[in-house]
Amino acid sequence: MPVQSYSPGTLIYEVNLSVPKENIDEYLEWLRVFTKDQVRNIQGFISCMVFSQPKPYGLHWLSEEGDAKTYITVHYVVASQADLDAYLKQEQAAVATAEQERFEFLVTSRRTLSVVA
Repeated sequence: MPVQSYSPGTLIYEVNLSVPKENIDEYLEWLRVFTKDQVRNIQGFISCMVFSQPKPYGLHWLSEEGDAKTYITVHYVVASQADLDAYLKQEQAAVATAEQERFEFLVTSRRTLSVVA
């Protein structure tokens, strides 16, 4: 299997989610379609990858969740900071609201990463 790598300067928009385990199958089914649609429909969104991860360490506010959640990270590769800024300004709030209304849980964090080496 080839290893995925990114060139220096590649911009990643990361979304971290905490999903109740009883909802994970339905959520992942929806997320697979949703992320592909995001890449297809949002200017500058080039590709995406969805990851599962162990419970994040050192986040004390997550300790009350016990073992009830599954943690998911989505990486979108974005063509430019201008494309990401446009998405955040024009579309991100509506996307977050629709997701929260459908699944009744929140994104735990978002961040932007830029490949340096």
